[in-house]
Amino acid sequence: MPVILGGNTGIYLASLAPPAPSLLLDTYSGATVAYSLRKLRTAYSGSSIRVRRSSDNVEQNIGFVNNVLDTASLLTFCGAGNGFVTTWYDQSGNANNGTQTIAINQPQIVSSGAMITVNGKNSIRFDGLNDNFNLTSTINAGVSSFNSLVGKRNASGNSLIGLSGFGSGPQYSYMLFQDNNYYLIAKSTNWQISTSTDLTVNQLLLSGQNNAGTMSMFKNGNTIASVQQAQSVTLQITTIASYNVFYNNGNLQEIVFYNSEQSANRTGIETNINTFYTIY
Repeated sequence: MPVILGGNTGIYLASLAPPAPSLLLDTYSGATVAYSLRKLRTAYSGSSIRVRRSSDNVEQNIGFVNNVLDTASLLTFCGAGNGFVTTWYDQSGNANNGTQTIAINQPQIVSSGAMITVNGKNSIRFDGLNDNFNLTSTINAGVSSFNSLVGKRNASGNSLIGLSGFGSGPQYSYMLFQDNNYYLIAKSTNWQISTSTDLTVNQLLLSGQNNAGTMSMFKNGNTIASVQQAQSVTLQITTIASYNVFYNNGNLQEIVFYNSEQSANRTGIETNINTFYTIY
């Protein structure tokens, strides 16, 4: 509503609008990697994703308009066909992108000329068979770390996996696994598992923090009851959406990882994310 000064003087000020919400990494800086279909940092000038269209396999970078994915350009590029993500760009400033060069392993973002969405927000869909991204550079998980992800699995008994590793033993990961338990596997002599299963197929905001071996998991801002299991862990993070031979079966919208303690910032980070995605 316009503001009138001096009674009937006829002097008006412009309508007072609430300030735009801060971009996540402007407020909570220092992320090691950050992948999203919204813009996370004002200083980031790159694209969100690189997409291959099904009609002729041509690829194109897709950036942002008003801090969200430029869907108009993306849909024009894909036409009536499908669009598959070949690169999910890291917005942290470290240029550790998630890439997939094998066409059959590329997750999908456009289906028959329409955006794939979850809860009205753009989303990348993984098939649960072989879709994933490989990181440009391996991340060695530190003594303390924090990981948040926004996603949704297709069904109970499917896995919702964000950042992880690949190898014969337990790798770094935070996930809702196909056994319907939550796992946080981080730098410690132990790893964390939920004390009860969760059959949900709703969109979730998951956060996991490791503070020098003290680990906690959170679902939609609430603590997930969990216990520790003694087992050595391989600390390398190399992939998005796959854990050893298991693959994400559902959608991912955002992943942010800090290789440092963020317990004081956890609530603020979750609030920023939930303000955009309206998950809970």
